[in-house]
Amino acid sequence: MPGTDILEQKNQNKLLKSLCLAPCKRRKKLKTKGLPYEEIATSYDYILRHVDYEKWYKYLKTIMLAYAENPKTVLELGCGTGKFGAKFSAQGYETYGLDISMNMLRVAKTRAFRNFRILRADMKTFKLKKTMDFIFCVHDALNYQLSLEGVREIFQNIKHVMHEKSIFFFDITTEYNVKRFFENKTSTYKNKGEEVEWSNTYDDEEKIITSNFVINRGGEISKESHQQKMYSIEEISAILREENFKILEIFCDYSFEPPDKEAVMINFITSLKRHR
Repeated sequence: MPGTDILEQKNQNKLLKSLCLAPCKRRKKLKTKGLPYEEIATSYDYILRHVDYEKWYKYLKTIMLAYAENPKTVLELGCGTGKFGAKFSAQGYETYGLDISMNMLRVAKTRAFRNFRILRADMKTFKLKKTMDFIFCVHDALNYQLSLEGVREIFQNIKHVMHEKSIFFFDITTEYNVKRFFENKTSTYKNKGEEVEWSNTYDDEEKIITSNFVINRGGEISKESHQQKMYSIEEISAILREENFKILEIFCDYSFEPPDKEAVMINFITSLKRHR
């Protein structure tokens, strides 16, 4: 991962050499300015302090153990501040967390102990030498792709880290969730000298929610804007089938129930189709 503030350069090169297909010097430099979560990274965990990560982790682990055969390696796409990676690592799994936000990874670094390694990369283009037993991408990270082709690129790229028994678990958020809990809503959070105002608008025609953040740090103002697109189960399922994924189950809201009209999150459990 680029940047000596995430890993010391010596350790970084050693890690990339062991994991990346392409030589480190050929890796495309990722931009930082204008990316989601760069400005709000230091307050992200506080904003989501209501989330029961332990309960969420137990669900993920249950899915992994139920569908993956003797899993030992775990990869999280869009790992953010690394809360899940730290939990998987603490239980002995070889764990990797990947995110494009440098500042979110700065927070994740404080949790990157034991078998937990963090990498800065784009989900659509990252390359690893080894395959993973369990890959997951949660908290509506896929909704940040504003086209179905962007989603397809992620699915295409993920296949290179999957073997025939790998499990890929992911979620998407729903239009019901956006309209019920976020559309035209504004919230304010104060955390350790930072004040964050979070407001949301929704475009019904484009099915895109825009979240605007205004961060006040002792009078110094910065802004950040996120956009996420809503997709139907049918749209995502069609791409999965076209890209040779097998859909094992579709649940909702981190339960073992099928989706209904009031589902907030749709959960997909997939694997690669086996060649005959």
